[in-house]
Amino acid sequence: MNTIPWVLVGIVVGLVVLAIGMVVAFRKRKEARTVDYRNYFVMGVIWVLCALIMVLLPWLLHEEEPSFMPMGFVFLAMGVPYMIIGLANRDKWGKQVEVPHKVNKIVLALVVILGILALLGLVAFTLFI
Repeated sequence: MNTIPWVLVGIVVGLVVLAIGMVVAFRKRKEARTVDYRNYFVMGVIWVLCALIMVLLPWLLHEEEPSFMPMGFVFLAMGVPYMIIGLANRDKWGKQVEVPHKVNKIVLALVVILGILALLGLVAFTLFI
């Protein structure tokens, strides 16, 4: 019997190719990017509202087992940081703020590290279930 889950291998290869593509794209981009922090706040509000709907939906439908609730907490975990970043930079709303290249490299490193951790979590989840 085949012991290697080939779907997992395909996902790992796809994520590695995607990560390499992201690194190449970030290195080729030379101009500084601009950020409008008001959009961060709006995006955070939208994610939090989606989270509230997902968390409250089982209660409104009188379901025995809450099926949407865990996904609601994921949306909440994505929305709250966006709202905090937007509110912390409220004085810069409506202005296009340039982000220096050093910040781009830090963000790229964080994305790669978080991607590797997510991949390791997926592998551990698949192997130990």
